[in-house]
Amino acid sequence: MKIRKGFVSNSSSSSFVVAFPKKPESVEELQQMMFGKQQWHYVSFYDSEYSEEDPDVPVSDIVPAVFAKIGERASCEEVYDSIRGGYFGHYIDPEMFPGYANYFDEEEGYWEIVSGGSEEARKKREEIWKKHEKINDERAEAIARAFYENNENYIVIMEFSDNAGESVEEHSNIFARLEHIRTSYH
Repeated sequence: MKIRKGFVSNSSSSSFVVAFPKKPESVEELQQMMFGKQQWHYVSFYDSEYSEEDPDVPVSDIVPAVFAKIGERASCEEVYDSIRGGYFGHYIDPEMFPGYANYFDEEEGYWEIVSGGSEEARKKREEIWKKHEKINDERAEAIARAFYENNENYIVIMEFSDNAGESVEEHSNIFARLEHIRTSYH
């Protein structure tokens, strides 16, 4: 089981693995990659520093924040770590990969096992967790490898968080024009 250490808050954060055609050399070049000629980005979610009456955000407010986070090209192992570090189930195509292993839904009697305090119940819980962790590790590895091999250009990993005032970047699909994987750490 993965355990997140450090400060935990109710704020959400997400990791993005993004495949750029090449490493952007300027904010203007990145804006072209992300938005083309589009000057405004529509934000349609609950928590924004922008008002509901005016949900459009100038892309010039978004692109510099993204540009500042572009670092070195990520390795396949870093892509795997990003995916496996959070919830990625909604990105999985059952035709490409076996079904996401979720013991809350798939194990008959799981809730009874969880609530049981006996040694037998504890052992059964650990057995279920290990089984599903193995499946999810294998799936995350397959997804990372496929993404990495299918995107030979400049792959980077960046994180955005509500807590850091990056709700637009985290929630409003700013990478819609680029191949990417979003992993939630909420």
